Amino acid sequence: MTKLQVQQLQAIKRFGFILIVFLWTINAWAKASESIDEELILAAEKGNLPLLKKILDDDNEISEATINTAFFAGVRKGSKPIVQRLINSGANINFRGDNGYTALIQAARDGRSNLVELLLPLGAEINAIATETGETALILAAKRNRREVVDQLLEANADLRVKRNIDGMTALMLAARGGHQQVVNALIEAGAEVNHQLENGATALMLAAQHGHLGVIYVLLAANADVNIKASNGATALTLANVYRHTEAVEMLKKAGAR
Repeated sequence: MTKLQVQQLQAIKRFGFILIVFLWTINAWAKASESIDEELILAAEKGNLPLLKKILDDDNEISEATINTAFFAGVRKGSKPIVQRLINSGANINFRGDNGYTALIQAARDGRSNLVELLLPLGAEINAIATETGETALILAAKRNRREVVDQLLEANADLRVKRNIDGMTALMLAARGGHQQVVNALIEAGAEVNHQLENGATALMLAAQHGHLGVIYVLLAANADVNIKASNGATALTLANVYRHTEAVEMLKKAGAR
């Protein structure tokens, strides 16, 4: 082997060593970065504010996707300080989680009035619709009897007319079916359509009568709900109250003119 060939071989070995070191460094950096991302998301999930602050304050290169994922995890946890800190770090207010909910929809569903109060003034889309079910923040809050959140959303002019795409139910109808008297009253006072009918003709009053929710029936009747509207099968609120043997509801409806 000539001297030149020896030198070339040594150069190749040196280059190979440098390349190996370079690739190892890149791989180690990637793993460290991935570890930091996971750590941030886990800190948000667990409500660990000190750790979350430390990660964010240490000038780590954290992707926008990770910030948003941690933000949504913080919303689910219900931690206003964590959510606020991640917003300050660039989280997208209208980011959607894997469930198709925006942060506001998730907060409303869970009754996190403190987060609703935080998100609304910052540009959260109040009438955003969940990807899968077509539910809005108001629909979910009404369905789950989140009275304080319902009031917040109504004050911010949430659309009362939105219907969820799986069955056409409005916020009022879901609240009526669930027996949530105070929420029903708040929705009516805000202008909800009392006599709205589903494709099968059902109304909020029929749903309340079917389940024997006397308080809701009383509120709907006081709001001039039509007691004799018929569903497509001919059933009325009175029919349903009778079928499901809600005696007090039957009497209440008859006094209101049901026949």
